[in-house]
Amino acid sequence: MKIPYLLGFIRNCTDLPSEPPLLTELTTVGEHSVIWCKSPIEIFSTKQEFLLAMLQWFEQIRQLELTVLPIQSGVSVSNEDHLVELLRTYKKEMDLCFDKVEGCSEYCLSIMNRNQEFAHLSYSSLRENVQSGKEYLDRVRVWCQLVEREALQAREVISYFGSRLTPWIKDCWSEIPQTRGAGINLGFLVPNTCQQEFINESKTLLAEVNVTDEWTGPWLPFHFSSFTLRPESFLIHESLNWGKERVTS
Repeated sequence: MKIPYLLGFIRNCTDLPSEPPLLTELTTVGEHSVIWCKSPIEIFSTKQEFLLAMLQWFEQIRQLELTVLPIQSGVSVSNEDHLVELLRTYKKEMDLCFDKVEGCSEYCLSIMNRNQEFAHLSYSSLRENVQSGKEYLDRVRVWCQLVEREALQAREVISYFGSRLTPWIKDCWSEIPQTRGAGINLGFLVPNTCQQEFINESKTLLAEVNVTDEWTGPWLPFHFSSFTLRPESFLIHESLNWGKERVTS
């Protein structure tokens, strides 16, 4: 049985790049289509091979200036009938997402302070050579204070970057570090007409702060258009009632 693996959604499109090894197909209802391929397990021997094929496919999409709502982790459904129901179920949410991200790309930034205090201290080391319960609790308290301090610093950095880049972005996404020594992850939804200004301002900003950084992009808008798909179990349950509640003329 063919198990469709969902890659994303697209609007007002009849054809897409479909070349080996990632042969994509469209299932369409009205103006919306779901993009899918065969289960990666049937085609690729490793996850790395699949991700490489996905990156090449994303680049083709970007060159065609098509707006795609990507599915972050991919979702498998049992058959093509489910895809039709999926498009009907999420029509309103898809329209809102398309209106938000149309003409935009995502840029991702990971940053880390170059001069972190106590960078050697990790949670796993708290039990090493501990002499008493009190000593262990004291270590935990210090560790929690350091995590708190880093989270506060991260929020300040995120706020600073967001305010400086506001003229050139439509939206931003951020992730506060949850562990000692973790970097800050930021995502920016950038209108394609402002890409060069955004890049120039980002370079100026990074030169002013004492951080190491890693930029990636432009990408499809992963963090700004994905919505939670209902699990397969829900779709199977709903499929049992298809047609029972529909009004036919």
